[in-house]
Amino acid sequence: MNGFYRFLFSIIIVVTVLFLSFSPPMKIATANLDIGNAKKVFTEGITNTENKNYEQAVENFTKAIELDYNFVGAYSNRCLVYLRWGKYEEAIADCTKAIKINPENIEANINLGLVYETIGNYQQAIAEYTQVLKHNHNDFRALYNRGLANFELKNYQEAIADYNLILVKTQQDDSFNQADIYNERGLTYLMAKNIHKAMADFSYAIYIDAGNSIAYYNRGCVCKKMGNTEGAMADFSKSIQINPEQAEAYLNRGLLRQERGLYQAAIQDLQAAAKCFCDQGNMAAYHHTQRLIDGLQKWLLSSNQTAIG
Repeated sequence: MNGFYRFLFSIIIVVTVLFLSFSPPMKIATANLDIGNAKKVFTEGITNTENKNYEQAVENFTKAIELDYNFVGAYSNRCLVYLRWGKYEEAIADCTKAIKINPENIEANINLGLVYETIGNYQQAIAEYTQVLKHNHNDFRALYNRGLANFELKNYQEAIADYNLILVKTQQDDSFNQADIYNERGLTYLMAKNIHKAMADFSYAIYIDAGNSIAYYNRGCVCKKMGNTEGAMADFSKSIQINPEQAEAYLNRGLLRQERGLYQAAIQDLQAAAKCFCDQGNMAAYHHTQRLIDGLQKWLLSSNQTAIG
């Protein structure tokens, strides 16, 4: 994304509803007992997933499947845990099985789309989300995730169309934060080289949600791209004020301060960025930032510059 920050919707969606296949009534008491136990173990799997006890969750869902081989929800949810573990073949197999048992179960298509999107098979992910939308054209998750996949394929107009649909469908939904979608659409406009619409979307995201640090950061990047250094500085500073862990904002503000000759302030920002990157486990960005700090400090020593703030 070349320094821009995209809003990431929660990619792991835990299905908390019991999605049972409709099979003929069981004729023996043992079978009824097995299905009852399957539901109980499945519920334990949901709880363990929510608590990030993934190994136990897999055991729960596997046990539920052993008790009821046609338990669609158990396959679908085990897929999500496998996705977290990076076991993509197993995740694909589980969702494929769930869809085979019940082709009407769109949750399995959503989850399968997430797996394909995670491994970079965006075309197949789009196919799964489109299948969901054939059953429910108002499914926000499918529209949003299809927009993300289209973005990755540089199908910017298709992505924008998906975000437009979401915004129309959520106009009357006070519980939904539209700022996130304006931020995402702004990034898409930016990649489509429509910088003015990108700026408008980031600004509107801020208007809707004045506490959206990501929108401030992205607008700051656009200001910097347009040569508006004052606006960029202000937006990066606001992003940091809202979220003191916004490493990218520290980094970009530090670079701007370096350009202005405010070397001590620049070093302080770069050091703050490096710490945040390290805390977040982004070691590539951490080492890159450390090289910037070392380079600036060596230049100051060699040129006898005063590191003013």
